[in-house]
Amino acid sequence: MRALILSLALAVPVLAAADGLPTSPYIQVSGHGTLQVVPDMAYLSLSIEKIAPDAAAARADVEGRTAKVLEVARKAGVADKDIDAPSVSVYPQYGCEGSGLSSVSGDCTRKITGQHVSRSVTLTLRDLSRYGELVDGLFKAGVTDLGNVDMDRSDRRALEQKARALAVADAHDKASGLAQSAGVTLGPVYSIAEQGAAFGPRPMMARAALAGSAAADPEFLNGKIEISADITVFYSINK
Repeated sequence: MRALILSLALAVPVLAAADGLPTSPYIQVSGHGTLQVVPDMAYLSLSIEKIAPDAAAARADVEGRTAKVLEVARKAGVADKDIDAPSVSVYPQYGCEGSGLSSVSGDCTRKITGQHVSRSVTLTLRDLSRYGELVDGLFKAGVTDLGNVDMDRSDRRALEQKARALAVADAHDKASGLAQSAGVTLGPVYSIAEQGAAFGPRPMMARAALAGSAAADPEFLNGKIEISADITVFYSINK
């Protein structure tokens, strides 16, 4: 009878408590997987801005330079589907009335000194060999600021899956080692959850000089980005 009861107990699936943890003995481990890969594409975020007393004049200036920016992007091989250029934004520029007064101290009367017109543009460059050509052309076209340059891979999803596989293998190695050290037998996976993936360090890119048409193309310093995955796994312990 005892043998029959024991065999039935082993056949019962692992149950979970109210907090989601197994009610029978288990091993909890974390796993980490990392890939270091060379990027093959980039996202560039830039802005074109102008402050002028007249909003129409400022907007005409911004729109003119934006047209040149889009022309440069297309010549560098950026397709229209990889260009995001929303409409301009306009807001008043404030200053202090009277000389020698500062708005920081709160002792001045604020007044509108001009209109600030800006337009943001995001480009997806899928051929990094043309990075220097693109950035040099953007500054010549009148870009006010070249902000973030985020490196990425066109096959990111496949690489993330490889990173997850490495994380699962890492977790299994840890769990097997713990089970062996504790003198127990590792059972099946009770639950597994991913904690998230992450971007890694970005290669550094030198900016083009704002003045001088004879300046060399921006230098591209080759580097790698990191694609990683972290998981948490609960393993049952065999009875």
